[in-house]
Amino acid sequence: MGITFSRREVDLESASSGRYKSRRTLDDIPRLSEKRRKRRGGSRAPFNFSRMLAAASMNPDKHAPLYTERYGSPTIRIRALQHMTIIHLRRVLAGEVAEIIETETADAEQMERIRGTLNHYVTALRDMKYMLEPASQNKRTARFLRDLLYINDPNDSAIMVDAGIMPRDSVREDPRLGVPDYTGDGGYSSRNDTAQEYSREFFSRLKMALFGGSALIAPMLIMRLHATLLTELLTTSLFVVVVGLILAWYIKDADKKDILGATATYAAVLVVFIGTSG
Repeated sequence: MGITFSRREVDLESASSGRYKSRRTLDDIPRLSEKRRKRRGGSRAPFNFSRMLAAASMNPDKHAPLYTERYGSPTIRIRALQHMTIIHLRRVLAGEVAEIIETETADAEQMERIRGTLNHYVTALRDMKYMLEPASQNKRTARFLRDLLYINDPNDSAIMVDAGIMPRDSVREDPRLGVPDYTGDGGYSSRNDTAQEYSREFFSRLKMALFGGSALIAPMLIMRLHATLLTELLTTSLFVVVVGLILAWYIKDADKKDILGATATYAAVLVVFIGTSG
């Protein structure tokens, strides 16, 4: 089932000055003249930028298309819409540059228009950064906000039907529209979130404590029970390498020098044990 995209007018209004407002369609955006284009060695191939933008965003070969039914249910990706917005604004800015090249001038009206477009462009980049990065240090809040970047939940079926993306007959039950109950910090679920977070942190600390104790006790037992020089050298070398690999893999927020220091300290403890036990 395809989606038809209607041509939208572009509202370019400067955020810092409300005096100027320009409403232009993509057909109104300046392009280089044929004469100047030929002088630059290019030919004007006929194509529709709006259709190209829609087709590129919904390419089924993309890993993250704007719209897909790949996983059994219609899915809209909000981030793909933001990518399209940025591409569109880049086209608008390129059109302004084309007009400057064509006319060899940049009057006050055009610069005011460019200033408004740049404001929209920088805002779009900030929004894109927000969409790409974890939105919160609280993991549940971050997951909740991440899920809002998709329209695919069964509770969103009313949105899909009302927008005409899904036919009414394709929904077995009545279309659903759910309002999330999650209220975040200080809300009714805050106590459960805090308890779950504390439990996760406790088990994480417990695993590190067990790992640290095992990393010291195991090689010492081996070297004590099999007190030969070869056993001591092989055990020390093997455990230092394995512990270094485990630290480098699991401690993702540590610096390289921290991993090096921890591994060296561990190796020093084993060497001291060998020296005192010999």
